[in-house]
Amino acid sequence: MPRAAKPKEPEIYVARSSGVVKIDGKLHNYYGGTTRVRAGHPLLKAVPNGFEPLKLDYDVEQATAAPGTKRGEK
Repeated sequence: MPRAAKPKEPEIYVARSSGVVKIDGKLHNYYGGTTRVRAGHPLLKAVPNGFEPLKLDYDVEQATAAPGTKRGEK
């Protein structure tokens, strides 16, 4: 029987709020809704509850229309 696929860990996280944290003796600023980090980043490890997975929702637009049709029509 095949194994169930392991859920993929999010790759990019975005800060929930703003703050400052000291990592290896240096201060690092992060800004809510703006700062993005990859999985495993030291900032994410220092403030695990300060980040959430980035959710992306792409709108897709048809690049060209066939003769006699408008974009977005099927």
